[in-house]
Amino acid sequence: MNNAMNQTAPTFAELGPEHEAALADYVAEFEREGENRIHGYFAKPEWTHVETIKRLQAWSNGEMLSGFVPNSSQFMIFNGRIIGNYNVRHELSPELEQCGGHCGYSVRPTERCKGYGTLILQDAKRFARFVGLTRLLVTCSVENVGSARVIERNGGILHDIVCNDAPTANLRRYWIEL
Repeated sequence: MNNAMNQTAPTFAELGPEHEAALADYVAEFEREGENRIHGYFAKPEWTHVETIKRLQAWSNGEMLSGFVPNSSQFMIFNGRIIGNYNVRHELSPELEQCGGHCGYSVRPTERCKGYGTLILQDAKRFARFVGLTRLLVTCSVENVGSARVIERNGGILHDIVCNDAPTANLRRYWIEL
């Protein structure tokens, strides 16, 4: 395939039927790397691709929330592959204000340290403005130096470090003005 046929820059999109194989490959890579959680991606393994699309769209519309707040997911696509994803919560619950924040994101393990995380959070900021947010709370574990750098590159100002009983006991909480 020549370069003219390759995509020249990543794009962001909602998950669609055309992404079924790319999503399966994306999820499988995390599993192969021993990572049991994809930040910002909340589909259950037993859901079909169609059901995953339906639920993500419903959540974005404030429907079928089951304890969640309204939220929207976007996927970074590059040359037919999902490189990463993000999820923007349209509002915060008290729990999210402490631990989860407005936004979670991931980059597939083989594509880390290439600048994609910075681009993903940059687009998440754009999307957050679109849904009416004026600032974004983003958290990461204190051990996740790479994510802290991504947040800081996107204007994140460290608010505090909170301790909790979760597996990631110490979390950095950053605010980003939009």
